[in-house]
Amino acid sequence: MAWKRIIAGLVLSMLLLATAACGGQKKVETQEEPVIKNDPVTVKLAANKGFLSDEELSQFAAAVTKKYPHITIQRTDTAVAGSKVPELVASGNIPDLILEAPLNILEFQSLGLYYNMEELIKKHKFDLARIQPEYLESIKVGSFSEQLVGLPVYNNGFGLFYNKDLFDRFGVSYPKDGMTWEEIRSLAMKLTRNENGVPYVGLHPNSVFWGAYQLGLPFIDTVNDKSVFQSQGWKDLFQFWFRLQQLSDDGAAPKTIAAIKGFQDGQVAMTMGYSALLPAMVKINGLNWDVVTYPVNPAAPGIGQRVDSYNLVMTAQSKNKDAAFQIIEVLLSDEVQTTISRNGKVSVLKDRKIQDQFGQNNADYQNKNVVALTKPKLAIVKPFKFSFPQNPAAMIDQAFNEVLYSGKDINTALREAEEKMNAAIQVILKK
Repeated sequence: MAWKRIIAGLVLSMLLLATAACGGQKKVETQEEPVIKNDPVTVKLAANKGFLSDEELSQFAAAVTKKYPHITIQRTDTAVAGSKVPELVASGNIPDLILEAPLNILEFQSLGLYYNMEELIKKHKFDLARIQPEYLESIKVGSFSEQLVGLPVYNNGFGLFYNKDLFDRFGVSYPKDGMTWEEIRSLAMKLTRNENGVPYVGLHPNSVFWGAYQLGLPFIDTVNDKSVFQSQGWKDLFQFWFRLQQLSDDGAAPKTIAAIKGFQDGQVAMTMGYSALLPAMVKINGLNWDVVTYPVNPAAPGIGQRVDSYNLVMTAQSKNKDAAFQIIEVLLSDEVQTTISRNGKVSVLKDRKIQDQFGQNNADYQNKNVVALTKPKLAIVKPFKFSFPQNPAAMIDQAFNEVLYSGKDINTALREAEEKMNAAIQVILKK
């Protein structure tokens, strides 16, 4: 009977399909999850106390212990003589994690410390999309690596601080969020004067290299290893920054009046400042200050300042990588990032609800617009590549001051700075 043979064939086919399906399902079910041990472990952290205070470390450690009680954090203060990272490496006491700024990470490459954290990120199912991408890109740029060798923890926010008493005294309207440098200069001209022998400066924009950071201007052609100070971008910036400081017929403010110190002394009405200054600002008796967003340069619409983050870099030699990553995971949780924000350091997460809580744990910041420090977009850092005897930022600042205070021609100042930088690069390359 043909129909019986057909039915038998169909039954056999169905059995074979069922068996194959079960076999496939069994294979999926037996796929092993990555093993993450939770044995008691001490994770060594190298961090300057200036970047991470004892109180902050205690708060972080408590949050880590709450979720991962098997982890103990042991900190080495890299500000202490003999405890800098190269010295720790030389002594064989290599930490598991290092807290450092993006432009300082490159040093770890020559020390053989780089470790690609991307496998750990996958293993621990960490969602990188929660972090503002400028921080991740700045780590890659600063480390000259396409791989992530670290993750950010918090950022230093920038804004324009102003002295409310000076504005009230001279009858000038306060600055507002979103103003351009030119609009700020217009206010500054109304404030700049000499009264009873005391000079008052409407605006001190601080060093010219901050203007370069805002624009993302490179200091060095890192492919050809040469300075690029004679570019049109640098010439335009020098002219722009020079104009910001020409506020009266007398020209620039006296060289003796520094940006931050002059503001704290009550002689500078407006200056660039950053979140790390807040604790010092609130301690100055009689200084009635507030802050607005960092002024806009039309050449970089919407950009405030560059990324100025502090990042946890994991070392290749660490034997406690899972535990070290669990620490990073906790510090980048919504809960800890909210605490970081409320304590006055800028969260690295995209979540605006967390950013908007900036400074709320400090009563001294109440009724002040400190949240302005978190609002502008961030510029990605431009690497210096080499470890110079003189910081390139200080080198270009010196060149600008020769223009501002000594009347040197801009083209000449930039050419001389470029020659100086190139000579320094050649010395380094020969070594």
